[in-house]
Amino acid sequence: MAADDNLHLVREMYKALNAQDLEAQNEFWHEDMIWHGPPGFGDIHGLDAFKYQVLQPFYAAFPDYHVKDEIQVANDNWVSATGTLTGTHAGMWMEVPATHRSIRMRYSDFWLVRGNKLSENWVMVDDLGVLLQMGLTPTKTNGRRTRKFFTQLTSRL
Repeated sequence: MAADDNLHLVREMYKALNAQDLEAQNEFWHEDMIWHGPPGFGDIHGLDAFKYQVLQPFYAAFPDYHVKDEIQVANDNWVSATGTLTGTHAGMWMEVPATHRSIRMRYSDFWLVRGNKLSENWVMVDDLGVLLQMGLTPTKTNGRRTRKFFTQLTSRL
């Protein structure tokens, strides 16, 4: 696909993300897609796993989720973007109970486009910044997943 078509694909996918329309994701992703998540998540294989293990719990945790790219770049096979996700932490996320705090999450995504659909997605998220906004620190964690995240982060320092 041409770069402009790839950008259009991602922009339409974001509309479905912001509408929290799980089934609309079928239009944009291959069934055998792979989501390469940030620390604490790992790789998720398959569209249904992505919709129900990543998106659905995220929407429950941030019901007013809104994502907006600030920069997008594309060529015939790739799209990359960076931007900000905003939402209110109203449910469990990374084993952290709702704090009801407004969250601003910085992210970068890289998508591989194959045959007019998204095939793989590499995701980088400022999880540390989000956890700090929730009031957590490496010495004040909430659950195994959050401890695992901080352990992974500090082992790289």
